[in-house]
Amino acid sequence: AEMQQKVNRVVRACVELGPRNPILSIHDQGAGGAGNVLKEIAEPAGAFIDIRKMLVGDPSMSVLELWTAEFQENNALLLAAEHEAAFDKICKRERV
Repeated sequence: AEMQQKVNRVVRACVELGPRNPILSIHDQGAGGAGNVLKEIAEPAGAFIDIRKMLVGDPSMSVLELWTAEFQENNALLLAAEHEAAFDKICKRERV
C-alpha cells in the first residue's frame, strides 16, 4: 500500500505539470509480463527495448525470466524523452 501511494503521488505530480507531463501513456501489467505490456504500450510506433535496463530486485534473473515474469501491481510507463530528467527528479523526491 505504501508503494502504491508513492506511485500515485508521482503520477499526480506529473499530471499537474500539464503540457510538460512526462508521461505519455500508462499501462497496467497483467498476464504475460513485460513482454506483453511493453509491446502493447509501444504500439503502433514500435520501440527498441533494452530489457537489461529494467529495474528489478533480483539481478540474477535471465532475460527470458524478465520478459515473462508476471509481477503483481506493476505498471509500464511511456515517457517523453525530453522530460526524463524531470520524471527522475519526481521519482527520487517520492522515493520510488
